[in-house]
Amino acid sequence: MSDATAQAEQVRAGETDAATTVEDAIARCEQVNPSINAIVERTYESARHRAAQLDAARHRAAQLDAARHRAAQLDAESSGRAAGGLLAGVPTALKDLFCPAEGEPGYQGNRRLAELDYRYAETGAVARRLAEAGAISIGHSHSPELGGGQCPAAAETALYGPCRNPWNTDHTVLGSSGGAAAAVAAGIVRIAHASDGGGSIRIPASANGLVGLKPSRGRISSAPAGEGWGGGTTDGAVALTVRDAALALDVLAGAEPGDPYAPAHPAPAAGYVAEVGQHPGQLHIGVSSTIPFEVTDPLCTQAAEAAAGLLDSLGHRVEQALPEPMASNDYMYDYVRIMRASATATLRSYESALGRPWTEDDVEPVAWINYQRGTKISGADLLASRERLHQFTRQIVQWWNAEPGQGDGFDLLLTPTLGVLPPRVGHLVEGDERTLTKRLAKVTPYLPQFNVSGQPAISVPLGTPEGMSPEGLPIGIQLVAAPGREDVLLRVAAQMEQAAPWVHRRPPVHAAQ
Repeated sequence: MSDATAQAEQVRAGETDAATTVEDAIARCEQVNPSINAIVERTYESARHRAAQLDAARHRAAQLDAARHRAAQLDAESSGRAAGGLLAGVPTALKDLFCPAEGEPGYQGNRRLAELDYRYAETGAVARRLAEAGAISIGHSHSPELGGGQCPAAAETALYGPCRNPWNTDHTVLGSSGGAAAAVAAGIVRIAHASDGGGSIRIPASANGLVGLKPSRGRISSAPAGEGWGGGTTDGAVALTVRDAALALDVLAGAEPGDPYAPAHPAPAAGYVAEVGQHPGQLHIGVSSTIPFEVTDPLCTQAAEAAAGLLDSLGHRVEQALPEPMASNDYMYDYVRIMRASATATLRSYESALGRPWTEDDVEPVAWINYQRGTKISGADLLASRERLHQFTRQIVQWWNAEPGQGDGFDLLLTPTLGVLPPRVGHLVEGDERTLTKRLAKVTPYLPQFNVSGQPAISVPLGTPEGMSPEGLPIGIQLVAAPGREDVLLRVAAQMEQAAPWVHRRPPVHAAQ
């Protein structure tokens, strides 16, 4: 199975059309989704309609003679742009969480919003940019209830049930972009929208053997929404290959009027895809395969150490090192406070649609606990937490060189993506709130720091024996760059992909089989 880049090239070359790619994706979904529950709301008919529009536009564009029919060509330019776009005719899935597309379901894993058949009233920048590039969503992917539910890192909800890992269906896909990752890993689509507020792109990318790039703060606009979680959230994608991750970033990156943030470093003039295959030079890479405040599964540690050996063999200067602020997880007290206040504000924003205040029966138990706690956070306490996190950011980013290969600092940090292997289905959502909080902390010791700091980070599979567990579950490693330096991440990730490829691996549940 080829990647999304190749699929778009085939559509642009006329070797296939959007109608065919969409019908193929729908057939794949019908084949494997009953086993993994990755796509929770199907939008097949709108996908078929969109594919017909793109094919018609491409056909008109091919028939137009620019010299003799300029007026007709002008009419075709807006509709034909997507037909020849970076993701021309590529099926995808939108995450069922804060990714508005006008008229589509906005249930976000919540049973009350589903009962109301709540629909989005407008289209956000992410869904619009995907559509303008020619991507066609066939449905909404599984994620936790309103971004939190019983566990923000588990795509298991009371409304839809659990999403299962295509590599081993007894295990979770993790999350929150779990359905997106499962859909790509199982071959339903070749790339899918995802988002990350505490690791939610990187976590399921690791658990499902994919590439998951969390962009820098401000690289991708959240319009029409404001900042999420104090600027800690961002959209992105999960993908089969590094070049697909770069392609998604080229599609989604860019400012919208009124954005509260701008990335610390401009995007490459030629785009991010052009960075894939470029030699990164010799980089100074710090490695931490363990972390002081949490026990890391030995297999995750082993994978990080194997990746360090691979990078050393590729000519980089690799040594054991950890930014000092990462030695403690004290920052999480303040980040959790912001998450809870944000979750409370989000729930209240839906009260007009609900027609009344939320009650305990409307949401999952842990979500209700967090909502109640969020109502008790004062404005002064919230601002104090924001200030402490700004100080944390200033401290941590000093570890990195602003320009790769220059200065006395490090260019990249290498860690395991996860602290544990993907647990069995139910482990992260069954139990009391205190128990579930401790279990979640064991999954994510290496991840939320970089949502707070706004740095770009990428999880890639390890295409070596250390990259798979005895249970047949993939193990990812994380690379973190200086603010705004996605270009460095993509160069090095592509270098690793070429040296130890992973794309040939297929899970037992896969539509191509």
